[in-house]
Amino acid sequence: MDTSLASNIINLFVAIGTVGAVIVALFGIWLNRRQARNDWLHAQQLATEERQHQSRPILVPMEELTPAKFTVTQQGPGVVQLVDIHMADGLVNWSYQNGVKFGLQNMGGGVALNVHCILYGGESLHSLQFVSWDNGPIGKDKYTFVYCAHSQQLQLNPDDSIDGSHPLFDSSLDSASNPAKYRIACMTITYHDLFGIKHMSIFNYTLEHQWVRVAIEKIPSLNGKPPLDLKELNDQKKQQAPKWSAPAPITSS
Repeated sequence: MDTSLASNIINLFVAIGTVGAVIVALFGIWLNRRQARNDWLHAQQLATEERQHQSRPILVPMEELTPAKFTVTQQGPGVVQLVDIHMADGLVNWSYQNGVKFGLQNMGGGVALNVHCILYGGESLHSLQFVSWDNGPIGKDKYTFVYCAHSQQLQLNPDDSIDGSHPLFDSSLDSASNPAKYRIACMTITYHDLFGIKHMSIFNYTLEHQWVRVAIEKIPSLNGKPPLDLKELNDQKKQQAPKWSAPAPITSS
């Protein structure tokens, strides 16, 4: 083989090797930069999640239900009795017209906004449930009273659910594993945090007038759709309700 040809071939392979080394080096730099960016994005995500966790409100109902207004009945001369929201057997008087109130404590680390509450029971009529819209803001460690009243605008059924798992009222039969006395009513509370994340607190109300935790968590996305709070879910049901129109007037021919 000619010496110059052999030299050219060697130089060609050296050049190819050099270009290959450069390509490998550039690829390594790109990978390192990509990894560094991914690490930075992950660190930012963790920092954001930590801020969100620290700013998360947690709303918990406190004390037993009481009448929204101080109401008395005259039992006889000189005898006055305070009207109770509970009946003699301890169950909630769903026909009570003056509304109810309950204490609400924010045990989380952030403010709760757009607080909506529904106290749902075994009565079949929507108009006999107790509702309260648009409460708040409720700051960290703050305690407040929420007033609930009957609403003609409520469209939600007892089997409707904020998270797809827990109904607004558990109407299943009494059983040893799920006693009815521990769920004479259900309080569902939805609220937003400062980041716009929607949360829920669900508590059963017992025959002893105590609150039993069912769920406290973020409202999940259902079927790929944005999560809805109670008011948004109720508005959605109102839009889906059939629109009844008056029949056309009968005209004589």
